[in-house]
Amino acid sequence: MESGVQKRLSRSKTFIAGGVCSGLADHYGFRKGGVQAAFVISSLLLGFPVLIYLILWLILPKEV
Repeated sequence: MESGVQKRLSRSKTFIAGGVCSGLADHYGFRKGGVQAAFVISSLLLGFPVLIYLILWLILPKEV
């Protein structure tokens, strides 16, 4: 049963990088390792996810 409270998207408290992947995984209910692996693979193949990560790192608030 859901309480009706919507979880806000934010960066996770983490010591690895900026916490964007962990925050996205927590918000959408994915496994953190899977989101991080998808980011690394897509960055190696495409390159632009690094720019998206930096933008999200700047605009997402840090988890309290």
